[in-house]
Amino acid sequence: MIDETVTLPIIKVRGRDHRPTEDTIVREIPMTLYFNKEEIITVLCSPNHIKELTIGFLISEGFVRDRGDIYSIGHHCEENTIRVEGQPRPAQKEAMNRRVMSACCGKSRASFNFENDASLVKVQKSAIKIGLNEAVYYANYLDKHSSLFKETGGIHNGGVGHSGEVSFTCYDIGRHNVLDKILGRAYLLNLDLSDHVLFFSGRVSSEILLKVAKMNIPILVARSAPTDLSLALAEDLNITVIGFARGDKLNIYTCPERIDLPPLLSAVGGV
Repeated sequence: MIDETVTLPIIKVRGRDHRPTEDTIVREIPMTLYFNKEEIITVLCSPNHIKELTIGFLISEGFVRDRGDIYSIGHHCEENTIRVEGQPRPAQKEAMNRRVMSACCGKSRASFNFENDASLVKVQKSAIKIGLNEAVYYANYLDKHSSLFKETGGIHNGGVGHSGEVSFTCYDIGRHNVLDKILGRAYLLNLDLSDHVLFFSGRVSSEILLKVAKMNIPILVARSAPTDLSLALAEDLNITVIGFARGDKLNIYTCPERIDLPPLLSAVGGV
């Protein structure tokens, strides 16, 4: 097991005051993934939950589509490699490297995604509905329960919840890695995420939104901002996106019908 942090000497400056001290720094490692003895990618990541990260990445990129597609996983810490044997996908690496922009889900509006992602996402039909308090709870959970972020300030984190209860959380130096770890953990738990909420510390780009779609999650609660392309994709894929969720404040950008809002104060008492 590799330590997740290191302690390094620094000079701390506060206004005109400066002094030598030490700081706790989050670790970053390169992890090279081999699938059926072929090198696929080197991921820069935190040294935790590597198996979950690998499984989530392989599912997200289309290498794994059914539970029986993975035969074995071997993690070699000393080499920073992970070797997976599974159902062959001869053209998948080429498709992953050949990113071509095309209309999302066959629609002609201004939302687009990579061509090889189109077969891996579908419109979310979940009828799940959550209360505003539940969304706020998930948003603030990360802030209250991320000791490594408080210690280093160097990670993203996220998790999934259901019916007001947090199922599990994951963290990493990379935003994309966080979601891959969540997807991999759900795979290992045989957990269906189609009625879950994903809560996330990072910015919501189109790539993040597509990962959420591949996880079949209908509601995303993020502490940071979305991009316009991610919201266009969310509209097409019927995913509820909440952003800037901090304290008791948040913005609902798409598919607001899944959020049970309280009556307006002006409506109470007939004002």
